[in-house]
Amino acid sequence: MKLLVELYIVVHMLMGAPLDVLVDARHPLPLWFDPGPHSDAVSALEDLISEAGDAGIKAIVYSGYRSYSKQGSAVEREWRERPSTAGFYVAEPGYSEHQLGTAFDLVWPGLQVEFSDPRNEQLYIWLEENAHHFGFVLSYPYKEIEGWPYNNRWMPQVTEFIHEPWHIRYVGISLAEEIFAAGYLDPQNSVLPQDYYQPWAGISP
Repeated sequence: MKLLVELYIVVHMLMGAPLDVLVDARHPLPLWFDPGPHSDAVSALEDLISEAGDAGIKAIVYSGYRSYSKQGSAVEREWRERPSTAGFYVAEPGYSEHQLGTAFDLVWPGLQVEFSDPRNEQLYIWLEENAHHFGFVLSYPYKEIEGWPYNNRWMPQVTEFIHEPWHIRYVGISLAEEIFAAGYLDPQNSVLPQDYYQPWAGISP
């Protein structure tokens, strides 16, 4: 039985998760899933950064692939440094899209992702307008609601985490364009990228 479980794990590691796999509070990834950066996602990201540069927009990877254990370290650090708000923007190990190897946080060189700086704002607007052309979507787009706090900029509302204009995920050009066409970036539209994802069947032996 142990051999079968080990074989099962190896096969899933080699195959990798589907690009449209759902990762959220109810659909975690297993501890053993350690794929590293996804080659197609990295290639698409390089093209995205290059074209942004041609448009005068600078971007570097602030955070990319994070293994289960590395995510755990990130969570511990955030809870130490910002205990009152860490849960608004950092996922527990196994519940982060970064473990897929297809999610990246981008920032203008020399800045922090959360800095309200005109250069970051230029980058994030450019991502909204162009990321889908390269197969990326913004996982946690800006959304507005009728009651307080009226949007998800500082507290999670509609999206599982706060609005993160820096967090993009590679899902392939076809799906990214479909999600974009559905108007997921409209603050008044409740459509989210997660509506188009599927649970990864059978990830737990």
